[in-house]
Amino acid sequence: MNALLDNLLVVAALLASALYVLFKLGPRALRRAALSRVAHWAGRAPDWFGLRRVAARLDAAAMQPSGTCGGCDNCASEGAAAQGSTSAVPSASHTASHSAGGSEIKIPLASIGRRQQK
Repeated sequence: MNALLDNLLVVAALLASALYVLFKLGPRALRRAALSRVAHWAGRAPDWFGLRRVAARLDAAAMQPSGTCGGCDNCASEGAAAQGSTSAVPSASHTASHSAGGSEIKIPLASIGRRQQK
């Protein structure tokens, strides 16, 4: 009985790991679809589970535009402005606002120089 329980726990951990990888590395449309599906399931749960606020937050996360980072309110307007320009580098104000929060800073590959061979 313990071997069966152990195997079930290992399978559950591997399945959770695979789902996490698909969610994080998969396409954004898959993320939005998964979030909206989980929000729908949480919204249909009985009231005594207390999942109404969780469902609302998941639904809001699913409806977030794909061009935004989710960290500030002005990303969508800056993202639309950056689409019109040819520069792939984010604006200085946007980068500064995110570096204070500890977010990841993305540097375009073309702006990174190559090492010199000796």
